[in-house]
Amino acid sequence: MTLHSIAFKNIKGNLNKFVMYYLSNALVVMVFFIFANFLFNPQVKNIKTMGQMGGMTAQGMFLCEIVILVFTVVFTNYSITSFLKSREKEFGLLSMFGLTKGQIRSYVMFENLIVSLFSIGTGLLLGLLFSKLFFMSVSAILVLDAELPLNISVKAIAITIVCFLALFQGIGFVASYKIKNNNIIELLKGERMAKPIPKFSQKKAVLSIILIGMGYLIAVFSNQAIIFTMFPILIVTVAGTYLLYSQFSVYFTNKLKNNNNVFFKGTNMITLSQIIFKLKDNARILFAVSILSAVTLTASASVYSFQKTLQHSATLNYPQDISFVESGLNTHEIISTEKVEEILNAEKHEVQYKNKIILIKGTNETSPENQVVKYNNLVNTKDFYIMSNSDYNTLAKQQKKPITTINSGEVLIHCYNFTGRSTTKGAKLFSNNKELNLNIEDESTSWLIKDEIASGIINADQKASNTAVLNDEDFNKIKSALKEEKLQVYYGYNIKNWMKAVDAVEHIISQVPKERSYELRERVTDISGLMMGMSLFFFIGTFIAILFFIATGSILYFKMFNEVQKDRQEFISLRKIGMSIDEVKKIVSTQCFIMFFLPFLIAFSHTSFAIIALSNLLKSSLSIYLMIIVGIYLLLQIIYYSFAKAMYVKQINSWK
Repeated sequence: MTLHSIAFKNIKGNLNKFVMYYLSNALVVMVFFIFANFLFNPQVKNIKTMGQMGGMTAQGMFLCEIVILVFTVVFTNYSITSFLKSREKEFGLLSMFGLTKGQIRSYVMFENLIVSLFSIGTGLLLGLLFSKLFFMSVSAILVLDAELPLNISVKAIAITIVCFLALFQGIGFVASYKIKNNNIIELLKGERMAKPIPKFSQKKAVLSIILIGMGYLIAVFSNQAIIFTMFPILIVTVAGTYLLYSQFSVYFTNKLKNNNNVFFKGTNMITLSQIIFKLKDNARILFAVSILSAVTLTASASVYSFQKTLQHSATLNYPQDISFVESGLNTHEIISTEKVEEILNAEKHEVQYKNKIILIKGTNETSPENQVVKYNNLVNTKDFYIMSNSDYNTLAKQQKKPITTINSGEVLIHCYNFTGRSTTKGAKLFSNNKELNLNIEDESTSWLIKDEIASGIINADQKASNTAVLNDEDFNKIKSALKEEKLQVYYGYNIKNWMKAVDAVEHIISQVPKERSYELRERVTDISGLMMGMSLFFFIGTFIAILFFIATGSILYFKMFNEVQKDRQEFISLRKIGMSIDEVKKIVSTQCFIMFFLPFLIAFSHTSFAIIALSNLLKSSLSIYLMIIVGIYLLLQIIYYSFAKAMYVKQINSWK
């Protein structure tokens, strides 16, 4: 029997210990290879194919590669160190049988080499399978005319193999020296030495809640000052979280133990007696997992929320993709509708809605003269476009907004919401007015305000002029008294898949006289560019978030299985005194659940208040976007927990 054969048999016999280490490493290798294969694709460097966004994408991928390597060093070092610590008895036996420290290190290195080779091979295979999907996703996000071709780069494969083989073996070599100072007796004892009852400080336990509560309160009430209070919040929250695990968790569990109604119910006596040690021993690990999970959740939710908020704001104030207003009927001084449709058809873009609406200009007689200048055109209570109720309802149906009936003498006001103000009554621009006094071609008119809506029904012009909707009869009466050249004609177009129509819109803009270009309003060129950047950032960030998720789940998994031998002796003893296997499994399930979901609960709490602070900053509710991200994360956590519990129960079933 050789050391190599012992290593093979050890891996085969302890597959449950190695499986998560192997799978985690394989997924890290897969992501690294996919990014490397993308970077070495010849088309990525071609600006004609990728555009300027391609350069940003390549830089983002390169930074991700560095993050992955740093992550691998930290994660692998922890994993190998945990393995070595859990196998102290095994190394003690090998030393007793005559193996030198050098031979034990060679044994560990060869064992790590086997797992590393399988991890790298599996990672490369998965990378080859998912590279096509990755290239398709990038092509869709960057809205490329043609899909990026899949090229398997030999250089990317070589770099991946060399980097990870060197990392895994280098870390394994360094970690193997951590067992050299232990004598045989200490190694044979392993972790079987009795532990003292965990101690805690009641003052520190209370302080943890105070610090976290203080961080939450500052986050909620900081509003626009959150930029300056960010670091104080981070400091008190992180400090509070550490004390929460090291002090409060032990304090709270101890209180439960002292409650006879709880302690003597079912298997709580065993569960609480064991979990108090696990919480104290794993305080640092649980703290690190909570903070890492909170960072991952907050970053993902923030990027996703900002992306959706940006898209919502664009459609809120610019409901049409392209629009322009002509003075007089059929003047076509800016651009003809025929030309617009000709360009869109040539670029193969389908027009979803086309609107031609008669408008009348009016000014609010009660608005201060300097009001528009004061608010830099973001809030305008002076200038108005007047439209009929029937035209309004036509637009409302297209935009999936509720239609309305306006009685004679009433007015419905639409105000643009560029400042993110709340739509409550107290925040409305005309909340203190019962009537709107409009001056129309030097004629004063007065209208009873029916309601005010903080959004646009037509695109905002350069003045962010509001829209006043009148009863059809009232509107037609005013219209009939005006000459044709005094009327305004609004042309609006909605394009199917508007984010892909950048080239067509730019072509339309080029056909507008330069001196009138500011009168053509569109959301496509600016918003689509921002949305592509945000989507790409979110897409790349998702891969990094997956790595962090793997790290947090795997760290908990490793910690559980490092204690499996200690738990084994305890549960076998409990079986001998009459405890059933189902009761043992119930205890294990409860402990696993606490270890996996307590960090998730703390991370969710931290993230929730971080998103509340961001919501206050953006003046928009982001709770729905947060719940989507948290729901996905929770689902993955449940899968991870179920797998870990199944592997643990498998171990229990093998105990005699």
